[in-house]
Amino acid sequence: MRTVARILASLVTASAGVAAWYLAGLLIVTYDVGSVPDFWAAERLLAYGLFILAPALTFTPLARLAAIPLLELEAVVAWSTLLYVLTFVDPVRAPVLPALLLFLVPLTMSLATLLTLLAYLLGSRLAARRGRRYDALRARRQGYLAAMFVVGCLLLRMLGVLSLVNAGLLALIVLLIEVLLLARPLASERSAVL
Repeated sequence: MRTVARILASLVTASAGVAAWYLAGLLIVTYDVGSVPDFWAAERLLAYGLFILAPALTFTPLARLAAIPLLELEAVVAWSTLLYVLTFVDPVRAPVLPALLLFLVPLTMSLATLLTLLAYLLGSRLAARRGRRYDALRARRQGYLAAMFVVGCLLLRMLGVLSLVNAGLLALIVLLIEVLLLARPLASERSAVL
């Protein structure tokens, strides 16, 4: 009985999350809520609520399932900020550097939340085959490194200098950072040696 209730709650949460994303997309694309000038207009208030609700309904169950601490908070902040920037910040009227940073920081965090979950899923499977445990901190680090690689490639593309060589060098830098961080002992291992 408890399993049925858990499955039913998961289906309701997933349906509500899909509906929230759909309504947010509908407000952005069909109703063009970004063109409404009044900050307190009903359409904009509904969009603000959906920008918070959709990532919360999506990432809270996933973060609890993966047991990654604070991932749901990080995802809500990142995705709601990214949706707000994409909808309401006009890049033509905003200064170039602040608008670029206002776009790239939430984009990096949003990609990192997705890639952290992916790294945790793949890392857990690979670690289970070897009889080891995969920690959430490593998954978060790998998610952020992969997100920085993607955003770095986007920046190179915006500058018009993206090539296979540049992307390869950026991937090599990210790979070297990961190898360096894997090679150093953890704090618990250092204290055990002393």
